[in-house]
Amino acid sequence: MRLLPWEDKSRLKKEMEVKPIPLVSGYRFSIKGSPRHYDDVTAIIEASGTANVYFGEALTYERGAGIALWRIKARGFDWLQPLYDWWVEMERIEPIQFTFHLYMPDDLKYAALDLRAHSVNDVEQYIRAHAPWDGRGERPSTGKLSSGQPNLDSH
Repeated sequence: MRLLPWEDKSRLKKEMEVKPIPLVSGYRFSIKGSPRHYDDVTAIIEASGTANVYFGEALTYERGAGIALWRIKARGFDWLQPLYDWWVEMERIEPIQFTFHLYMPDDLKYAALDLRAHSVNDVEQYIRAHAPWDGRGERPSTGKLSSGQPNLDSH
C-alpha cells in the first residue's frame, strides 16, 4: 500500500504531462477593458466555442491605468451580442461605466475602435476586414454576419 502520492510514479508522470495546445484558426485581435470583469468577459468569449482567449491578463498597466487584456482568436462572432448584453446589464446594476477597446495585432498602442461607440455588426465587420487570419484553412467568406445581416463591406 502506497501512502505518499509520489510513490506512484506512473500516475504522477501522467498528471504532470504537458499536453500541446490545439491550433485554433481564427481572426486574431485584442480587447482591453476593465480588470474588474476579467473572468466574466473570458467566460462570455469562450462560451460559444467559436472564439478563445489564447492569452489574457487580469491586471496589467498601460499609461498608468490598470486594465485587463484579452488576446482572442475567433472563427465566429456569436459571442459579441452576449458580451454587449452583459455589458448593458453590468452598467445597469453597478454605478460605474466602463468600456472596451479593440486593438489589431499590428498596432497595440492605439485602439482601433471603442466598442461603446459602435454596434455589434460594426465591430464584427471591422474585425473581418482588418484582423489577420491565423491558423489553418482559408479565411472564411464575409457574406453574412453572425446576426444574419448582410455584410455590406463584402460587396
